[in-house]
Amino acid sequence: MERGNHTINDWTIGLLNSNGKEKILEVGMGNGSTLTRLAQVNILGRNYGVDISEKMVKEAMRRNKKYLHDGVVDIQVANIESLPFRNDFFDKVFTIHTIYFWDDIDQGICEAYRVLKPHGMLFLSKTNMEMMEQTKDFKLYSIQEIESSLVQCGFKDIRIHNRDEFYCLVAKK
Repeated sequence: MERGNHTINDWTIGLLNSNGKEKILEVGMGNGSTLTRLAQVNILGRNYGVDISEKMVKEAMRRNKKYLHDGVVDIQVANIESLPFRNDFFDKVFTIHTIYFWDDIDQGICEAYRVLKPHGMLFLSKTNMEMMEQTKDFKLYSIQEIESSLVQCGFKDIRIHNRDEFYCLVAKK
């Protein structure tokens, strides 16, 4: 799966525009490959990754062994709807291709809001709906539905970036 997502993963990391000293959370990190690339950019910061799959967390830990040892990366099992972090903790939170699997979009977005510092940024990347309509068991949300949820949870300054079939909604706490 990571190989097919390389373009959107790298594009999203670029949009993060990390200063190299931030606390950044990836929600739904899968095998940890994007977290590895982030750690190479945000080397003086702290990079966190969560996934609901214990199998993926173990794989991500193997892949990021050096960064875990150096204290640059922290990985754990967690769900977007109940993140194990205190309020106002992260500078940035990002997620790529995970919103389709969330049980409750409003709860997930509000939880991201909770863990972001004031003026922190949420980056939510996805593929356009037309590309995903052939896929069963995915919850497909329009850009407008996601924007509405972002506003409802308190986000402001919402921007939509587009590259080919990919979108990234960026919102400020």
